[in-house]
Amino acid sequence: MIGLRRSLLCASALLFLIGPATKTAAQEVALAPANGAAIDRAVSPYVSSGDFMGVVAVQRDGKDPLILPYGLASVELGVPHSADSVFMIGSVSKQFTAVAILLMEQEGKLKVSDLVSAHLVDFKPDVPMTIEHLLVHTSGVADVYSLERFGESAGQVGSFAEVVRDLGHMDLTHPPGTSYAYSNGGYTILAAIIEHVSGVAYGDFLADRLFAPLGMASTFHDRPGPFVKNRVGGYDPWGRNALTAVPPVSAGYTTGSGSLWSTAADLLVWTEALHSGRLLTESSYAKFIGDHGNGYGYGVSAFRRFRRDVIGHDGRVAGYASDVARYVEDRMTVVVLSNVQSVARDEIRHSVAATLLDEPLETPAKRVFVDQPTEPIDGLLGVYSFGPGFEVSISESAGRLLARANQGGFSELVPTSGGGWFSRMLYTPVRFGKDEAGLVDRLIWGRGDRAPVGRRIR
Repeated sequence: MIGLRRSLLCASALLFLIGPATKTAAQEVALAPANGAAIDRAVSPYVSSGDFMGVVAVQRDGKDPLILPYGLASVELGVPHSADSVFMIGSVSKQFTAVAILLMEQEGKLKVSDLVSAHLVDFKPDVPMTIEHLLVHTSGVADVYSLERFGESAGQVGSFAEVVRDLGHMDLTHPPGTSYAYSNGGYTILAAIIEHVSGVAYGDFLADRLFAPLGMASTFHDRPGPFVKNRVGGYDPWGRNALTAVPPVSAGYTTGSGSLWSTAADLLVWTEALHSGRLLTESSYAKFIGDHGNGYGYGVSAFRRFRRDVIGHDGRVAGYASDVARYVEDRMTVVVLSNVQSVARDEIRHSVAATLLDEPLETPAKRVFVDQPTEPIDGLLGVYSFGPGFEVSISESAGRLLARANQGGFSELVPTSGGGWFSRMLYTPVRFGKDEAGLVDRLIWGRGDRAPVGRRIR
């Protein structure tokens, strides 16, 4: 359910048909040590289907990394990716926000147990909400993608100050500390706290305290300004295997939660510094990686894969997808950066790690797209409720079936054989269920018997 809540974002308008993306011969020669060919085999199905273009990087024990580029940095210009490609990293940004808060706590400028209102006096002053509630997604602060302002402008219009004010006016999804609900809005408020306590802009604080000291020269907060060398354009899936260019979301909505740009090399530097004790004290690091409930620490997820502890986070924002995972016992980091907004990045990270850890490699589930759905789409249109405050609307535009969560963006559903549908963006199958009268009454999102089910409410 949390995965679905985090899933549906933005889509846009200009269509580019492309064939399967490949690496150039020069890149292959330069980046093909022993593990390179194995990683290529793990990644190639997603490249061939048009669901991944970008960079995959791995590093163990802080030794020389392997950085492999795939496909195109610009579809329009036919420019291939390089190891230096700069991507928007979406929610991978949250760990930087969390570390900034912890640095301030180490310096005695705040405590994570402080009430939010102690630092932002106008933000819900009568609510007993702590900074830690924001960090671990138990604050009840609404998600920025639920804001009316976001829906009205498709995320193109809205300043940071306006978004903070809007979140203050929105009702809480639950009383602080009583439930977990992933909220980008909570990290917006953390960025506002960073600005208030430090007296400098969020991006400047990160640049001065994190990026510059670590030598992360290609990492920065999103903001208007001159063009940046190697920054790549973002695309969303369109139809069976095409892509569409996507305008970026205003930084007013992503500051604190998903506003950073970076390279694979910089993220490897960051991860090594973070997990080797260069940034946080032992007690702060324990807070950072600890499971505070629901497998979430401070800006990172804490989970198990291949019988190993993993600390990491994924990200997805209009036109981009990312994943950074640290396999703790192996001191191994896997970075996946894509300029295609597709949750295929999850399977890619899993497959790359399996290859390097000598675990069984799972092949992507087969899907067979069809030209026409088995039944008219008119009967599928409507609103489906997946729980309090979370609705998915199914609509039609120019013959395309689109899914939209709350006020968020649209994800296209492409018809598959057997009467099903597939979201290339969210990389999951979708089914519609019927009642005894043969009328569609539910939306099943995902695979298996435990897939979330939304009941049709109108």
